[in-house]
Amino acid sequence: MEAVESLAAEAADTWSIQATPFLEPADASKIEEKFQDRGDVLCLRVFGGRRLSPEPDNNTVKPGEGRRSRFVIAHADLGMDAMTAEEEYCTVVRCENVNVASSNTFPNALASIGVHLDNVGDIVIEDSNTVCFVVTPEVTKQCLRLLSKELVGTGVSLSVVDSHEFMPHGEMQEMKLSRVLERQMERKKLDAGYVQFG
Repeated sequence: MEAVESLAAEAADTWSIQATPFLEPADASKIEEKFQDRGDVLCLRVFGGRRLSPEPDNNTVKPGEGRRSRFVIAHADLGMDAMTAEEEYCTVVRCENVNVASSNTFPNALASIGVHLDNVGDIVIEDSNTVCFVVTPEVTKQCLRLLSKELVGTGVSLSVVDSHEFMPHGEMQEMKLSRVLERQMERKKLDAGYVQFG
């Protein structure tokens, strides 16, 4: 929470736009509650894929709703709207021709190519061969170039979904890493001087 307050102070003081990592729903709800009456900054919650916020006190995610989200924080007079924030700070990637049952889970595959889960939103399994997931724009190129090497399937292809398209409905994949990858990622965070948000 302190890190988000720091981002908000920076956005207000420098008339800039800041973004948090992707957060779990409980953490995001706390931040949304804290910033709802602030007049100095806009705090826009974005999910990627043109999805809505889930209903409060509801553990299930309905079609058209997102689970993991990030906040785009801007000076109030910059006039940013949620649609623009989502287009600029969330990228939806579609992975086709992947054998979902035989492949490594997507969180493990993303971590294997060096993408921290803080940069990953929801992962939606559309069918047995198609998966869509949300990432920060900074890691999109890395996913497009390297992720197909970590997945099982003939002709695995990855592409960026147009910003006007909606995220498909499907089963959401849990954001859990294998223990070995979890330890490796923690070591990398410590080596890089990583700061935890939330």
